[in-house]
Amino acid sequence: MNRKKIAVVGAGWAGAVTARALHDDGMAVEVFEERQTVGGHSRSETLAGVVFEPNGPHIFHTSNPEVARYVQRFGMRRTYEHRVLTEIFLDDDDSPRLLSWPPQVEELRALPVWPRVEKELADLPAEPWRDNLEAYCESIMGPTLYQLFIRDYSVKQWGRHPTELSSRFAPGRLDLRTDGNRRLFRDTWEFFPERGSQEMIESILAPIPVLAGQSISVDDLPALERDFAAVVITAPLDVFAKQDGSLEWRGVRTVSRYLPLADPTATVTPAYVVNRPSLRHPFTRTVETKHATGQRVAGTVLSEEYPGSADRHYPVQTPDRSNERRNESLKAMIRERTDLAVFYCGRLANYEYINQDQAIEQGMACARDVASALRRDDA
Repeated sequence: MNRKKIAVVGAGWAGAVTARALHDDGMAVEVFEERQTVGGHSRSETLAGVVFEPNGPHIFHTSNPEVARYVQRFGMRRTYEHRVLTEIFLDDDDSPRLLSWPPQVEELRALPVWPRVEKELADLPAEPWRDNLEAYCESIMGPTLYQLFIRDYSVKQWGRHPTELSSRFAPGRLDLRTDGNRRLFRDTWEFFPERGSQEMIESILAPIPVLAGQSISVDDLPALERDFAAVVITAPLDVFAKQDGSLEWRGVRTVSRYLPLADPTATVTPAYVVNRPSLRHPFTRTVETKHATGQRVAGTVLSEEYPGSADRHYPVQTPDRSNERRNESLKAMIRERTDLAVFYCGRLANYEYINQDQAIEQGMACARDVASALRRDDA
């Protein structure tokens, strides 16, 4: 086995899981993280003792038993069922209505627009349209529900009209329910750690050197070649390749405030996540993590999400896949710049919209690929 070290760039879920798997396999690993703390997009923080999420809600769910065992190994055992509400306004009515997300047909029957919705549902095509996000949504729920629940939310969230967005991520995230199941996710396991994801990721990385505040780019690869045999990149490739702006990202600015409450079990919103699709609000949703943690603390933190920041939170997937193709070309360019074995893992490096369990799966698979490649080199 090549005794040189392996560099992992980024300390979110993908980077942490990759690094720990390689460490447990007996390899020397170092993690480079440009921020002063680990956790990446999933990190949690505290304000006046209340756990909250500065980058939005992150609920762990999976049907993969290996991934479920993995997070339980590091202390994520508190079960939780995630249910989301959506605030809608009907026509010019100023009275908001709170309904389940995904929409539940049994709730929709009580709305004055139900006769119109019922007719649209009867006319749906046999197979969803996949030309773009709007076409997909209208083909699974009709134009009225699409306009109430999705259209304006998508415009705010992505800064684009839904006709300019791909439908590829929609099947796993958009639905119309007829079974009365109000859980957002249907996976076998669903957890939310009492102290947030931060402690989990810190525990995973505990035996591994993490160089916090250390930014690594393509220009650093020649220097890494002296001490490292391979590099795993989980950072956004336009940043790593020093080609800022070559990929399109959508960021969210979260505004969080502490609210004192006398009752340690009290919250101020009706659900952990309440979607606010109406253009009457400049934000897309409110997040109150205390619903999920179950913390008993005299206060809460309410967060509002305002899309349009410069952060690279979400890849913008368009029907023509232009950003994905550009990301692949950046991968090839980076590999050409070094003799190191280069691997890409996670949401940012692969320019895809994935959940925590999928990031963990990718980290496990990436570690196996790295180990296999280095063993072949030593054979």
